[in-house]
Amino acid sequence: MGIFSGSDGLRMSLSPDVVHPRQNVTATITTERPVDGVATATLEWGYDNFYRYHWAGRPDAAAAAGNDSILTAGQVGTSHGGERDTDDWVCVTRVDLPVNSLANGEFTDASATFKVPSWAPGSSPEIARWSARLRIERRGRDVDERGGFTVVIGTADVEAYEEPLEHVSGSGDTRIDVVLGSPVYRAGETIEGQIVLLPQMELPPGDVAVYWQRQRESHPLVRYPAAGVAVDGRIVQLDKRIPLAEGVPVTLPFALPLPADAAPTASAVHSSLSWFVAARMFYSGFTGHQVERVRRPITVVNAP
Repeated sequence: MGIFSGSDGLRMSLSPDVVHPRQNVTATITTERPVDGVATATLEWGYDNFYRYHWAGRPDAAAAAGNDSILTAGQVGTSHGGERDTDDWVCVTRVDLPVNSLANGEFTDASATFKVPSWAPGSSPEIARWSARLRIERRGRDVDERGGFTVVIGTADVEAYEEPLEHVSGSGDTRIDVVLGSPVYRAGETIEGQIVLLPQMELPPGDVAVYWQRQRESHPLVRYPAAGVAVDGRIVQLDKRIPLAEGVPVTLPFALPLPADAAPTASAVHSSLSWFVAARMFYSGFTGHQVERVRRPITVVNAP
């Protein structure tokens, strides 16, 4: 159970404290003695949404940061500004709790049930921290207490399909495809697939590797968004000096483990978390051919 005990003799327990989307959480609030002088008592269900924002600059500063002098970076009033991490409370639903207005505004025991939405972002340090928030307005000190619970995402909670391959960089002298057996993977699972190369001309030998990539995009409603932050996993070398003859396909199998604590793919009000299987290829020698980079989106879950 998720539990808090407040200084006013209030106690809230949540059951269960680990849930999937579409499941119910019940909050039970008990008091050692009635709380008097209460004007309103509400229970909010929602989450703290973590994101990154751009401050002290123009709305387009994140995209145009490279045009500013490094001497003005981070200074208030410049177009470059800076970036900061923050979080905002997102209330999904609010329930009014009974207050006995005939007995000096007394609040006593109460309970409420919340159905986790089908679209709920999974709990993670990158995106969301779910809780029930008890707010009591009263004479004297108000009450604002929270009891936390965890939302986990399983394969049955997502509707995933194979998404198009993304070409990140390179001239496309070699067409690279990432072939996967499934669009959905669980944290800690090993992704098995193939990298397929199709040279468009006679090319020098290639050096191919794969890795997972996690990217958080911030899209706050009232602040300027910061640039997306991508984290690359361990590079898994597949082969070196691969012959690349025009029109001759090359298939390279791979096994790529995901972190055991991988946060689930999520979309929230102010930020989103995406996962990819990425591949890159260097050409041997100084031939002028650009590094080829592609990635295919996947959906990551963290529960059965």
